Amino acid sequence: MLWIAGGIFVAAAVVLYFGLAQPTTDARMQRRREAVLQETDSRSQVRSVVSEELSASFTERVLQPVIDMVSQRLAAAAPEGMISAAQGKLAAAGYPLGLTEPVFLLLRGGAALGGAAASYMIFLHLANSAPLMRMTVTLFVLMAISMGPDYFVSGRMKTRQTAIRRSLPDLLDLLVVCTEAGMGLDGALAEVVNRKEGPLVDEFNRTLVEVRLGKRRNEAWQDLSDRVQVRELATLVAALYQAQTMGVSIARALRAHSDALRSQRSIRIKEQGAILSTKMLFPLIFCIFPALFVVILGPGAIQIMHTFGGGGGGG
Repeated sequence: MLWIAGGIFVAAAVVLYFGLAQPTTDARMQRRREAVLQETDSRSQVRSVVSEELSASFTERVLQPVIDMVSQRLAAAAPEGMISAAQGKLAAAGYPLGLTEPVFLLLRGGAALGGAAASYMIFLHLANSAPLMRMTVTLFVLMAISMGPDYFVSGRMKTRQTAIRRSLPDLLDLLVVCTEAGMGLDGALAEVVNRKEGPLVDEFNRTLVEVRLGKRRNEAWQDLSDRVQVRELATLVAALYQAQTMGVSIARALRAHSDALRSQRSIRIKEQGAILSTKMLFPLIFCIFPALFVVILGPGAIQIMHTFGGGGGGG
């Protein structure tokens, strides 16, 4: 039974490796589209695309379609709520390592199998240990390995949301300057995309492309808010929607929201400074105070020990 579980885990690891190491279908389509647009002669276009397809590796031409088909079958068999939850989490994390929803679900399944196999081996290895210790270590290994993909994606999501939250006031100031100079909202977004970098700029670029392709501006901004899952950005989207609905100046709405964001940032900094003394209490008690006690009371304690020890020996 253990060998079967190990074989399944190795097979899942190989599939995940090829699935993560190779470019996705969208990337290949984008590359082919760019190759077609760069050529002017139709025959040279066909030849360039065919030669590029034939020059691809065996993994990209043969194994990758099989992996995509297996991933799609697994995604079709998975519950709809699980797929939507994985999609929302990956979108908020920025699709780290090129993960897609089927590959992420497959990765979680492989991690669950690997965690079960590793915990079973550790459970057998600790046969002579105490029952409580044996059960604790086994459950810890099982949870650590099984929840590894979720912890990784959650960590990347929090890091990305923190970066977006920090860069939002500065980008919003640039939007305010552009709109007050007479630019429209789309032109101001394009100026921000050309001048800045970062995850929020990438999201702005995606929103701008969606608007240019025909999606309604309100829907594109709402999709941006749903993808990023940052409260400050959701408030900005609501303010822009109200400004467009009620006919208020976009520059004035952006200026008001920028001032509110900076006020919230100053309040948050003051809150963190207020709780800083509480956070420093535990390092002081367990790390600094013992060292101070040793330095201050150590020589006196040694002298007292020598004094009493010498007095007892003389009597």
